[in-house]
Amino acid sequence: MKRTRATIVFAIACSLFVTCAVSSASPRAAGPVPVAGAVSSAAIYSPGVTSPGVTSPAVTSPAFPVSVKSGTGTVRIPSRPDRILSLSASATQMLYEIGAGSQVVGVDKYSAWPASAPRTKFTGYETSAEDYLYLKPDLVIFAFSSATLVEQLQKLQIPVLVISPATTIANVDSQLAELGEATGHQTGAKSVQSSFAADIASAVHSANGDGRGTTYYIELDPTNYYTATSGTFIGAEFSLFGMRDIADPAGHGSQYPQISPEYILREDPDYVFLADTVCCGANAANFARRPGFSVLKAVRLHHVVGVNDSVGAQWGPHTMEAFVSLLARVLRQGAASS
Repeated sequence: MKRTRATIVFAIACSLFVTCAVSSASPRAAGPVPVAGAVSSAAIYSPGVTSPGVTSPAVTSPAFPVSVKSGTGTVRIPSRPDRILSLSASATQMLYEIGAGSQVVGVDKYSAWPASAPRTKFTGYETSAEDYLYLKPDLVIFAFSSATLVEQLQKLQIPVLVISPATTIANVDSQLAELGEATGHQTGAKSVQSSFAADIASAVHSANGDGRGTTYYIELDPTNYYTATSGTFIGAEFSLFGMRDIADPAGHGSQYPQISPEYILREDPDYVFLADTVCCGANAANFARRPGFSVLKAVRLHHVVGVNDSVGAQWGPHTMEAFVSLLARVLRQGAASS
């Protein structure tokens, strides 16, 4: 079923956040989206490059069975899974980072990193678990809870983990630990947790406090103006630098509220980040041409930055480290030019 951008973002707001928030084309295939007067988003996906400071973690084999907490409750995994189907681009990143890549037999069509991952046509929105059976999975991972699919897989005695959208960086750490336990790579998970924390801290330190107190707007949909508040994993990345999200007062309990052009004009953010470049072709030039937007501070100061849609849809360490590093560079350059 074809989904409009608005439908996808509405699904995000309903906690059915899945990597279909990017277009059906691979972000890697589409390439980075450079924006005039802004920093390129090339760092979001770099072919053949693992996250900075992360080497192939040592394989560990804790005793199985194990019981792992999941979005649907505690899941018992009877033996080390060797045929994992990951229907979450963020979980795919984590599996390969912790050293469990050789146990993966299939990933969803939106898993763009690593390039070598065995992509399928699956989205995680399939109507029948029978579609997955040709892969003979012994563990299936989702980014959201589909009661029908989970129930069908459980009847087939196939363990299911739901790795729900992170809302904080601590959530990412917890999910790394969860996947490490589920796959027999606890040591690898701890190694990635450590390097992830170090890389994030290094990027934040490199900004030298630039950006503290500045405001921002991150766009997920250029037509309906869906955005993300600071209570999301996206917002958590900006909060590292002391930035303020203009969408917070408009949230009214929603982490992914819909705002209006008038609201953006009234708030007049210091920075604008367009996470709808792949799906919708948004860029600094056409953003500035929207009615009234040429007077925005971010437009006048060339602080409109186009980034890969994955920034708003994936919370794996690879994407988050790359975006935080990009954000630090944007803020340094913005401070230097002001």
